[in-house]
Amino acid sequence: MKRRHIVQFVFVTALLSLFVLLQSCKKKESQEEPLYLTADIAGSVIQNGLYYPLSYQERSVEIDFSAPLDSSSIQGNISFSDKNGALDSVYKLTSSGRKIIMAFKAGFRLNDGWRYLVTMNTALKSTSGLTFPSNTVIEIRTSAKHLLIDNDTVKRNSIICISDIHMGDSRSAASGYCWFSKNAAALESLLNVVLTSEQVRQLVILGDLFDEWVVPYRVPPFDPASGIYNSRDYFVAIANSAVNINVFNKLKAIASGGVVQLIYVPGNHDMLLTKEILQEIIPGVIWKGDSTGLGHYSPLNEIIMEHGHRFDFFNCPQPLSNPGHILPPGYFISRLDAEGLMEHHSIKQQELKSATGKVEFLAAWTAAYEYLKIHYSLTVAADSSNILMRGIDNYQGPLSFNGTRDMYAGNIEDSWPATQIRNAVPLAMPVLMAILDGSSDLSLAASYEYMISQAPTLYKIVAFGHTHNPMIKVYPPGKQYTGIYANTGSWVNAELSSKQVRTFLVIKPGEWTGSDLDLVSLFQYNLDSGSGNPAPEFLPVLISEESIERGN
Repeated sequence: MKRRHIVQFVFVTALLSLFVLLQSCKKKESQEEPLYLTADIAGSVIQNGLYYPLSYQERSVEIDFSAPLDSSSIQGNISFSDKNGALDSVYKLTSSGRKIIMAFKAGFRLNDGWRYLVTMNTALKSTSGLTFPSNTVIEIRTSAKHLLIDNDTVKRNSIICISDIHMGDSRSAASGYCWFSKNAAALESLLNVVLTSEQVRQLVILGDLFDEWVVPYRVPPFDPASGIYNSRDYFVAIANSAVNINVFNKLKAIASGGVVQLIYVPGNHDMLLTKEILQEIIPGVIWKGDSTGLGHYSPLNEIIMEHGHRFDFFNCPQPLSNPGHILPPGYFISRLDAEGLMEHHSIKQQELKSATGKVEFLAAWTAAYEYLKIHYSLTVAADSSNILMRGIDNYQGPLSFNGTRDMYAGNIEDSWPATQIRNAVPLAMPVLMAILDGSSDLSLAASYEYMISQAPTLYKIVAFGHTHNPMIKVYPPGKQYTGIYANTGSWVNAELSSKQVRTFLVIKPGEWTGSDLDLVSLFQYNLDSGSGNPAPEFLPVLISEESIERGN
């Protein structure tokens, strides 16, 4: 009897629960009955809660409404406009049920990187009498134009930004530790686009075109047998390498052509590069260095670009740890990485960067050092002076890994405030931020240094390289954003990175295009293998895009 009563109790409880649930659903349905008419753009998802992205090639705009429309209320109650005013003569409206199609007439084309507004007033109503609570505006922003399609109204309005190419000398390609060797043809093709497109005004390289860091620690960076006696010889040897020479020929053609400006900002892997050396290798290039081993470039007041290592504790110039030298701890970890790569030819850059993401120097060094030893199964005599230097950065004799670690550990954190002053960091940042964000995507540093109200100078667009992590983010997230952070990504061999490679940014400032928006686009340069051509061509593929109202 007791068991039967329990079963009955459970059954009655279940029925009651079902009844309560059904009543709740009915109540919820009645609460969710629409009070007002709403609308959105079909085939597009609202971005940042603010606007609908649309291809500039679209020949119509399709508007979806939350209820069927009263067709008699449409005429005169929907308008289309841009910064110059009403565009009501350029389209024809047709409606069907919940949809209105705004079809553009033959003589009208949407501008790329442009803002358009669809305005619907309260006289527009549904068949059941629903209206908008107030005049409603839908914002549309069009995409960037393809780089190889000419713009008939505005020429030379685009900046292409690339970084982190990581070219090595002929020894690196022959011995298998070069990061770039497999992307030379793709980069040469992109530089052809720069030379031929009528849109490109500037090509900005945000550092690490040359790589003076990725050298196995038992290989001397300067090698008389290879004709390399100093850093100048090293960079010249990179430019003359068979893997790289065609790329440098294209860069020389751009720099000397008098049409597209070639601008260079130094990175960490080429922080020993100087203006004189670069201009010897690429005559006509515009050097944008500031503090030794660092640089930045502002094409317009609201845009700033740099490599990003200025804000990376592990990889920025460190002149105070060992006076007379500027190479940071990251240089020596790169030498260990190159040793393993020469022997085993495999590592993911993301894994190495995450290994350095510890909260203080010794932990970060140990994590990276031990990770590489395990990953490559390396046997390293840590106390042996086996890191061959041969004069690089004024280090004459060999160094040991433990000795190098201790050299930095002695004062690197205590001297961080003074290091930031020497490195012209706009807003002093804590050691913890510089270690953690330096091993991440640098978006925190970008916003902290250039977008928050405390920053000495505010920018709307901040472009970095360094992280090998291509991205575009708005700051702060949501419709009230005031800035865009963009990262170029890298051109390293695909097997060396867990991120997309062969990526680049295209920035179209509204001041140059005539738009009231600055547009930032992130592309990947890929072979068009599906074209059916006997020799497939590389084509830019859009990854992401953001825009922001330009300054007055």
